[in-house]
Amino acid sequence: MKKSQLRNIIREEISKALNEASEGELIDIHKPFKFWDEVGQSLEKDLKNYKMEARISLGGSDWNTVEMPFGSRLQYVRSRIVQPRQMFGGSDDNQLLSIVRIFIKVLTDEEYQEVKEGEKVNLDGIMTITMMAEYNHDRGGFTIDESWCKWNHPYTGKVFEFDLGGGSTHDLSDYIEREIKFAVKKRGNRIQGAAFRVV
Repeated sequence: MKKSQLRNIIREEISKALNEASEGELIDIHKPFKFWDEVGQSLEKDLKNYKMEARISLGGSDWNTVEMPFGSRLQYVRSRIVQPRQMFGGSDDNQLLSIVRIFIKVLTDEEYQEVKEGEKVNLDGIMTITMMAEYNHDRGGFTIDESWCKWNHPYTGKVFEFDLGGGSTHDLSDYIEREIKFAVKKRGNRIQGAAFRVV
């Protein structure tokens, strides 16, 4: 028997004894790329149920009212393994965690604007949310490590940034929808001459 074959056998036996699986093995089992692709498709579908409504004052009693949809994009970042320790010694199997960066944006291009009253308005890049989300493929559940919102003022062009914090959830779409509504309520109500809401 060759030395390389013997090393592989010893490595496999040690792995079994330690009740551990390598990151590569866990990736083959859980297929995180495929998982996040499906999450992204589901999120994109769910966000179609919501739109950002913007009412911009043109002076006096004149307003432009526009509805714009939300778009999303996932950028795969990395995966890692953790080995949880039991309280009274011993260890569980290694667990695979994968993390992605999620971008949520109000689609403000003219082709997306559904004008309710008046004419089209310039709301380029009005709001974006960027978050880092991690999923435990062994135990389930998402952890949002950080979430930031950027809001462009429709008149001055000044960019406001604020931290939306983090949290955990089993329903990522529901979590993101709540983040969007919170961000719109937090920032949109503070701009005079404009009113924003999620419809």
